[in-house]
Amino acid sequence: MPSRGFRRRALLRAAVVGPLAGAAAGCAGVYRPLGLGGFVRVAVSWSATELAAFQRVLGPRLDDCQLVPLGDDIDAAFGANVAGRPDIVALPKPKLVSGKLESLAPLPPEVWDRGYDGFWSGQLPSRDGRHYALPFKVGHSSIVWYRKRFFAEHGLAPPTTWAEWLELNERIVERTGTAALALGGADGWFLARFFENVLLRQFDGVYAALVAGERGAWGSADVRTAFAQVARMWGGRRVLAGGAERALVAQYPEAVLEVFRYHRAAMVPAPDFAESVIRAFDVLDDDVGTFAFPAAPGLGRRLVVSGDLLVLTAPASEEAENVLRHLADPAAPVPWIRDTGGFIAANPGTGLGDYSPALRVLARQLTTHELHFGLTDKVPLGAMLQKVLQDLLRALAAGTEPAAAATAASSAMAGAGE
Repeated sequence: MPSRGFRRRALLRAAVVGPLAGAAAGCAGVYRPLGLGGFVRVAVSWSATELAAFQRVLGPRLDDCQLVPLGDDIDAAFGANVAGRPDIVALPKPKLVSGKLESLAPLPPEVWDRGYDGFWSGQLPSRDGRHYALPFKVGHSSIVWYRKRFFAEHGLAPPTTWAEWLELNERIVERTGTAALALGGADGWFLARFFENVLLRQFDGVYAALVAGERGAWGSADVRTAFAQVARMWGGRRVLAGGAERALVAQYPEAVLEVFRYHRAAMVPAPDFAESVIRAFDVLDDDVGTFAFPAAPGLGRRLVVSGDLLVLTAPASEEAENVLRHLADPAAPVPWIRDTGGFIAANPGTGLGDYSPALRVLARQLTTHELHFGLTDKVPLGAMLQKVLQDLLRALAAGTEPAAAATAASSAMAGAGE
């Protein structure tokens, strides 16, 4: 008889692969041989449900395109041979644009909305007044999802301070026997987003110092305290669904399902795109709630964000530029927003009417708050931070006291930053 874990993974695969299989069966966009025909090749990191949603975004342009889903290996798009090289690449990190600038063609001038100036133009390279990356999708990563009905049934309220969150976790465990949190620790970025929110929204100055590359910032007292806070929360008694051992092997969609499908946890700290996983199981909108990571006084307007950017490889064909013009239209992402969810458009002209109630609030926040890309998207030690946080979780699973696990984590980052 299959194990419970096996059944959950099989169910998860069916939930996220099924929509793609149905969509791909109706078109040849994903399956055309590389380098054949006059198709515009579009390389993306999305898969499963998100890839199917992007097919709908392409709409009438889909028959002109060949989709190349590369997942975490999106960098391989620039290493392909000439015949198979993509014409358009969706890059999930702004720093990837700077590293590939010599391989890119400038955007058609008319696709750059003046609303991108400010935050986006300060994050993306330009040359001779020309832009090389089109903001397409922006991720709100400073939120925690929870089940509204569960909170109402047990007289619980979302926390507004870190101390309230710790107390809430204890109350959930003691009153209900349900775990407070689900973590997708197999995905290092998931744990990094948690830490980034603690650092950005609890401490003033150190986040900017890390982004600026200031020597010794990783060894600061604020970073040590942030690691201690994270370890204390993750190491709380029965706080994590399945314990730290389970959290280490769970991927982010599985953590979301622990809350909204299996009801073994009350909350999951995950970006806005978790909504697409939630929707796959027909969870009612009135049972889906979010709250922001608690912030210290005066720091509540700071948000951790991510971004997907569209670039043209050089030399750009007229056909590729036309596909990019289609994707730059404010209405282009509406099918993803409306039918799949988990998408917030970077285009300031995209209206709010098609968002779910939860994402409408988040989309509005992204236009009024102070946005900061995650450390893993900005600093050289981003990959190491993910590993250190997984090691911290591993230490908790092995019975290490939270304070000791936090000390080891902060020492590792401080040593690497010297």
